[in-house]
Amino acid sequence: MIRTRTDLLNKGVSASTISDRCRRGTYTRVLPGVYSLATPTTLTKCHAVVAWLPTAILSHRTAAWLHGMLPEPTHVEATIPKGVYRRAPDWLRLYRRELPVEWITDVYDLPTASKALTLLDCMSVLPKPAADALIDNNICRTVSPQDIINLSSSTLRGSSALRKQLREAAIHAASEPERLFARALHQRGLKLLANHPVGPYRCDFVDEQSHTIIEVDGREFHSTPTAFRQDRRRQNSLLLDGWLVLRYAAADIFQSLEPCADEAAEVVRRRRRSRRP
Repeated sequence: MIRTRTDLLNKGVSASTISDRCRRGTYTRVLPGVYSLATPTTLTKCHAVVAWLPTAILSHRTAAWLHGMLPEPTHVEATIPKGVYRRAPDWLRLYRRELPVEWITDVYDLPTASKALTLLDCMSVLPKPAADALIDNNICRTVSPQDIINLSSSTLRGSSALRKQLREAAIHAASEPERLFARALHQRGLKLLANHPVGPYRCDFVDEQSHTIIEVDGREFHSTPTAFRQDRRRQNSLLLDGWLVLRYAAADIFQSLEPCADEAAEVVRRRRRSRRP
């Protein structure tokens, strides 16, 4: 629970009593003039930031945590207007930018960057692999693609990168190696159908134009004799129906993603050309 110095004084708590309670540990000074009545948690610190800076908007990784997109962060991050300057403690990072009201929402009674804006902000502070995963795991699940389109059409810094992320997002991948592979194909200008049915089978990636199927096999794929036999029957059935089936081990995707994607892209393009009327 957060209390400001003004609140305490208005309730009849004297300045000397406030100081005494801070010394005894009854109050914990979180920010200048802002106290916690218990051991501060990350959420407590978020409330303290807003009490200290009423124009602050929780943003970046803190907003992603509040929206349920990322684990609890080690620092609190907030965006404040350009003309506001404060010396922040080590646990608080402040960014200066004017935010239109339509990009702000309330989470736990805290002013927070919208989900779409949070994705854009996180792209600037996360390593690219982590930013890619954040986009892939939240578009269509947590964030509406239309909200991303609306935001990416703005003049806000980073909007062009967000548009590129939207084009390359691997939304329907069922596993991490499939997500990485889908992104690699998208970067090569190929968007294959992910987890798509072909007859009685569901395939990892399907290109109907070239009649090509790409499968990404995990270590557990052949873990039992039954699975091994069923895989052979499935493969034969697809081949007999005229499909080319390319298979990549998940380990190869993790270790040699670019060569695998280059090979698959070349095969798909070559087969597309050969199948043109």
